Amino acid sequence: MNAALISHASFGVSTAGVSARAARIDQTVGAGRTGAITASHSRGASDAAGRLALTRRGRLVFLGIPAIVTAALLLFLALAIMAGSLAGPANAATESQPVNLADYAVAVTVLQGDSLWSIAAAADPGRDARHVVREIVALNDLGSGILHAGQRLYVPIPK
Repeated sequence: MNAALISHASFGVSTAGVSARAARIDQTVGAGRTGAITASHSRGASDAAGRLALTRRGRLVFLGIPAIVTAALLLFLALAIMAGSLAGPANAATESQPVNLADYAVAVTVLQGDSLWSIAAAADPGRDARHVVREIVALNDLGSGILHAGQRLYVPIPK
């Protein structure tokens, strides 16, 4: 018995789980082996080898890092919602003032044979007619350049 405990202790093997009943000397005769020592461990209720025990670092990796990532995602989501609600298009249009079109344009009635080009050239001869035509189209929300006699157009006042 003592030989089994001594041989395990000399190789750095723990003998805490080896009981006196379980350690035995197996003397095998034949096959060239004599005096082979074998030890078997008993699996009792006090044996904690089957339980998983997390270290402090293991708990940090297993619980701490996912908690930090989840908290960061929730913070990012809250900031995104707040930024979206403050910069939404609904807030941009709530404080607009009505514009008096008479300060920027005059009303002109289209005559027979008039075109956007001729009206633009007559409205502001000092500017390029292409720029004035663009302003007339924008002011009147014209989809095409076709004008009809009697139609009222707003023409920009010369600057």
